[in-house]
Amino acid sequence: MKRAYSADTLIDCQLVADWLHGNGVPCEIFHQNALGAVGELPVTSPEVWVRRDSDLSLARQLISQIEFGDSDKTIFCQHCRESNPAGFDICWKCQLQL
Repeated sequence: MKRAYSADTLIDCQLVADWLHGNGVPCEIFHQNALGAVGELPVTSPEVWVRRDSDLSLARQLISQIEFGDSDKTIFCQHCRESNPAGFDICWKCQLQL
């Protein structure tokens, strides 16, 4: 097993793990219980490890496709021109692909 990703939050770690699983890359989350209480610094950051060493390159490529943290950016729907947060794949108003 090899580490593919180290996250700031368990939520980010779970999103990455789900993304990898959905794309056929088996992985595990480590240190998910090593986080402090809300507002405390984590003891150890949560990490995503791929089960097969040969999947590491593919995992890193898939992870690079995920955007984190730019919640201020907006995308305008080509169909209804409604603004959507950058992370949306489907317009919240017309439900069509962005």
